Amino acid sequence: MEEKREAKGGAAAMQAPAESEEKQAREAGRRQEDGPKHEAGSKEEAGDLRRETGQEEAAGEKSKSRRTVIYTLVVLLYALVVKILFFMRIEGRENIPRDRNCVLLGNHQCLLDPVTLALCVPDREIHFMGKKELFENRILGWVFRKVHGFPVDRGNMDMTAIRTALGILKEGNTLGIFPEGTRSRSGHMLPLMGGASLLVLRSGCDVVPVYIDGNYRPFHRIVVRVGRPIETADLRAGRITKETCDVLTHRMEGAFAHLSGGKSLPQTPDS
Repeated sequence: MEEKREAKGGAAAMQAPAESEEKQAREAGRRQEDGPKHEAGSKEEAGDLRRETGQEEAAGEKSKSRRTVIYTLVVLLYALVVKILFFMRIEGRENIPRDRNCVLLGNHQCLLDPVTLALCVPDREIHFMGKKELFENRILGWVFRKVHGFPVDRGNMDMTAIRTALGILKEGNTLGIFPEGTRSRSGHMLPLMGGASLLVLRSGCDVVPVYIDGNYRPFHRIVVRVGRPIETADLRAGRITKETCDVLTHRMEGAFAHLSGGKSLPQTPDS
């Protein structure tokens, strides 16, 4: 009897390690199975995070890399013409942000001014506000829309045009506007309209002044000066009011005066 109990005890002792090893093997198998799932889940979560954090940047890059045939042809042909006819020189391109979109402010004296602004940013296609009368002509309206133009009612605070502009900027595109609202015939800039300041403050984008110095007479030089972005962080810290818009409008006028050497300032009665 004692020999039988010893034999049973020995068998049980041998079975216990075997069961323990089998259990460990099963746990190891489960870890191996769960490991890829956990790793895949982590990679998926990380991918989602990267997609979310990089969504705006990707949108901006996609927008900047997009090219349209008519826009490209118009800008290329214009670049050749202005070098021959106007000896055009562009200074300060480095002041335009490379890694994000912005609003370009230009003085306005000629229908060619929008294409001149386009030459300042050869790495992207820009959109323009244009007076609604230009779009009433079927042919001209078609051309302007093909080069990313959209209408604005200059006589009123056109909120539809402002919402369109904000949507364009939200998509990562760069916008070109002429805050005078119409062309100046005197060689001096007209008073700036408040809608430009409201748009800039609402957009949250950098605003870059561009002064076109020249009158587009053949074989007379045109110099395009691109200024540094105008400071707006303090104005965006609080509510957007008429006062904050007025402050930004004065800063815009000061930036144009600096770029033009004072020529942009309104003409005085004695001049």
